[in-house]
Amino acid sequence: MLVLGYYFRELRYQKVTVPVYADNAASIRLHEKLGFQREGVHRRMFFTQGRFVDVIRFGMTVEEFEEHNGLQRS
Repeated sequence: MLVLGYYFRELRYQKVTVPVYADNAASIRLHEKLGFQREGVHRRMFFTQGRFVDVIRFGMTVEEFEEHNGLQRS
């Protein structure tokens, strides 16, 4: 939350996007808990440990960040 707050409130970015391996359930849960939205899937994007893995794209806008955290526009 600290990094996202700095990213949106201090640096004034409007959106953040994050790639997450589809087999990383803990990272998926974390990003959903932080308020990220699933924006798409890149199927069979990487080959690792003898198999292909999808990559899920998560995104969050500044408005979604503020709404999720009960903040007001500054």
